[in-house]
Amino acid sequence: MKIVVFILSAVVLVSSEEGYVIKTRDDVADSFRHCLTTLHVSRETFKSTNWNLHADNDLVRSMIKCIVADFGLFDDSTGFHKNRMVKQFGGETVRVKVEKCIQDNPNGEPTVDKSVQKIRCIAM
Repeated sequence: MKIVVFILSAVVLVSSEEGYVIKTRDDVADSFRHCLTTLHVSRETFKSTNWNLHADNDLVRSMIKCIVADFGLFDDSTGFHKNRMVKQFGGETVRVKVEKCIQDNPNGEPTVDKSVQKIRCIAM
């Protein structure tokens, strides 16, 4: 029975990773707007913020965290979805880089708070 449950779990996991749809620019824009609303960013704050990925800014970091979670690239119980990240950021040609960038945290606990440094790592 345990083997059947394990096999079914593996099939569901593989199916969910294979079923991941790469997000488009429109999806990014929709997610960005969703996160602006979620984080209650005013028009004035939006206009005055440097939205560069490498900006040292709490709001930018919060937006990255929100978008990563919104895209389904991170799960609180398992951490980063490596295969989804590989698929989203360029396919097999970037697998080694993605794997290096999203290695488990030293304490082994997944945390979306690390998403900023990991996305910056992948973008470099």
